[in-house]
Amino acid sequence: MNNFNFDLCQQLTAGMVEELCRRKAAADRLLNEIQRVAADAETFLQGQPENNRQLIDCGPGCGSCCIVNVAILFPEGLAIVRYLGGLKKASRQQIGDKLEELWRAVRGLDDEERMFLRRSCAFLDEQGSCQIYPVRPLLCRSISSTDADSCRQALVDQVFGMESAVLMHLFQQQLYETLFAGIGRGLEKAGLDGRSWPLSGLVRYLLKNSVAEGDLLAGRQLGWQEIYS
Repeated sequence: MNNFNFDLCQQLTAGMVEELCRRKAAADRLLNEIQRVAADAETFLQGQPENNRQLIDCGPGCGSCCIVNVAILFPEGLAIVRYLGGLKKASRQQIGDKLEELWRAVRGLDDEERMFLRRSCAFLDEQGSCQIYPVRPLLCRSISSTDADSCRQALVDQVFGMESAVLMHLFQQQLYETLFAGIGRGLEKAGLDGRSWPLSGLVRYLLKNSVAEGDLLAGRQLGWQEIYS
């Protein structure tokens, strides 16, 4: 995939997001388009045999990497909140409680401190499967491993200051990171908040503030004190 133009991909993604936002497209349209971008990326990756995605060892129940800080954009947070709204009340309550507890424990931690704590993502179920998988963040989609055991060991090694290589699908990582950057850039060009926020903190905030969606789509900038309160 040496001929893939990541710069153009980012520009096109940014342009699409900016156009939708400037036209004041309904939130449904914006979120659907962002989900389409993620789905198209997955389809594209699956259609490229030279990428050797069959070597990826990630799968349901393997949440080894789900103990790290994850950054998301506000439309990703809105998509997650909407998805949670479609779950059974008991499941929503359980996830909300786990999210509250986790955020209190990890807010303000840097990447190394977050890994050392070894607290799993609030969206994992008891079997270690992602309960928001269809709307999982782009940066979650970017990470892969060709050996789950090596991945787990590398995370342990990092806690103790040792460096262990994790073999992953680098094109997949760069593609999703490019889309993430493009969406953020498009939001900023349209006058909206294009900054990234901690996954747990932003989703917790959005769950607690029902008017936040309209405010953010109208151009209000989030404050760090709101997320960290």
